[in-house]
Amino acid sequence: MNAPQRHRHTPGSRQAGLTLVEIMIAMTISLVLLAGVIQIFVSNKKTYRMQEAASQIQEGGRFAVQMMNHDLRMAGYFGCSSLVANPVNRVDLDGDGTADSNANFAGRGLQGFEYSDLPITIGNGQELTEDDVLEDTDIIGIARGEDMGIRLDGNLANVNANIQLDAALAAGRFQANDILLISDCNEGDVFAATNVSSGTGKITIAHSSAANTSNSLSKAYGPDAEVMALVNRVYFIGTGSAGQPSLFRYSLGNNGVMTAEELVEGVEDMQITYGEDTDGDQTANIYVDADAVTDMSQVVSIRLDYTLRSLEDNVIADTSGGGSAIGGGSGASGDRRLRRSFSTITTIRNRVQ
Repeated sequence: MNAPQRHRHTPGSRQAGLTLVEIMIAMTISLVLLAGVIQIFVSNKKTYRMQEAASQIQEGGRFAVQMMNHDLRMAGYFGCSSLVANPVNRVDLDGDGTADSNANFAGRGLQGFEYSDLPITIGNGQELTEDDVLEDTDIIGIARGEDMGIRLDGNLANVNANIQLDAALAAGRFQANDILLISDCNEGDVFAATNVSSGTGKITIAHSSAANTSNSLSKAYGPDAEVMALVNRVYFIGTGSAGQPSLFRYSLGNNGVMTAEELVEGVEDMQITYGEDTDGDQTANIYVDADAVTDMSQVVSIRLDYTLRSLEDNVIADTSGGGSAIGGGSGASGDRRLRRSFSTITTIRNRVQ
């Protein structure tokens, strides 16, 4: 009797199909692996957003501190006469025969304001109002000369003569209607340049009574006198072009016009206290708000406290209702933004030896 023949599988034969159980097992394993990959992707994305937000806050805070500190250190700078003389203001941009308050250098060397002080005048016909400034934030204004290393180089004998400068140093640095300072180690003047012309090796700047209370300066300055552009700036927190709270700066431009610049996005708070020297030792004895300063000319240092936030919301995973703060600060707005506080104290160099 012949033995039953066994069917042998050969390489060219068709493979048998998978069972339903095998398919279900394979799908389950695939879903588990896919869920793991998605979880890793989501986690990496959250980490990236956190790191990006932290970097943005760090860079914005560093830039804001650096920008303001440079101006605050130089507040009231008027060449070598900064500590011994008040300049004579001769600017009359609106033609009413009197010097304009926006160019009152001695009075605007340093000015501090609370939100409750608004509106405040920042220039000819220009005001900063509650519509411009974020509620309960502070405002600070400084005036100083810009150290340009330019000294007189001609027409030195008369107080009403046009001043002349070395073209190699002054070319392209000034234009008509600029507000300028001139100073030696004893006296100084603030005046408007009514014309800037160039001759052979010389830049001639006229200061006629068309834009000044007089075409005469307070004295005949010598070759040791320095000529500088007037820097007049007001810092505040407002709403930026993208709807973010931002650090703004109004700056004095040509013809006495103050122009606003958006400097840093994400700055939602700025609180300023003033270190007042109450005993004449050139060291701050007490830090107070602007409205509590007895004499602003006795302020020798300034403390700035900022709070910056991330530009995007829902950056952090905190679902308890607040934003997260790193390095201090608070977040109770429920927007889940990353926040960080910065603090710095700046000494006003022209008020200490």
